[in-house]
Amino acid sequence: MKRGSLIISVIILLAGCSQNESPAPSAPSSPPPQAMPSMPPPPQPLSLYIVPLDPTGFSMEKIQADKKKVEQEPNNVQALVSLGDANFMIQRFEKSQEYYEMALKSDPKNLLARLSLSNCLIFMQKPDEALKQLEMILGIQKDHPEALYNKGLILLQSKRDIAGAKQTWTQLVGAHPEHRLAQDVKEEMDRI
Repeated sequence: MKRGSLIISVIILLAGCSQNESPAPSAPSSPPPQAMPSMPPPPQPLSLYIVPLDPTGFSMEKIQADKKKVEQEPNNVQALVSLGDANFMIQRFEKSQEYYEMALKSDPKNLLARLSLSNCLIFMQKPDEALKQLEMILGIQKDHPEALYNKGLILLQSKRDIAGAKQTWTQLVGAHPEHRLAQDVKEEMDRI
């Protein structure tokens, strides 16, 4: 018997069994339950800050043009970051990492490329390397909000370092109290 036939047979068998079962006895009728007080929705878990990417900006023509630019100018940071972003969008994280690292060799202070590289490393299950990239960002710009946010998140979720996460997020809230990410972490710090 072929595997597909076996699966269909099992489905038919299960469907037949459920049709032959007697209905479950019903509970005696009771008054309708009283309305429950409305509860606030459960808090949404925080997720990694990822540099916003516009999917409409990644056509095959643009990708080919960026590849050509890199062939002609191997240190073209903009084209390298764009190729890294394109690969990140399709979850080719190793390839994306290569492009971001090439961009950072040309421009080590490119915070956008370094933040994107740290995100790649997180998706590749390399939290220590991701933290290293975030520390490099914070070495250049000590109160970089996205780096502080992601660092706290990695400390909390990957390293289980609650105190370190709170300390990092306290720095974020102190430096950027009105920033959307600071508002998100205020609520999270109250919960943890």
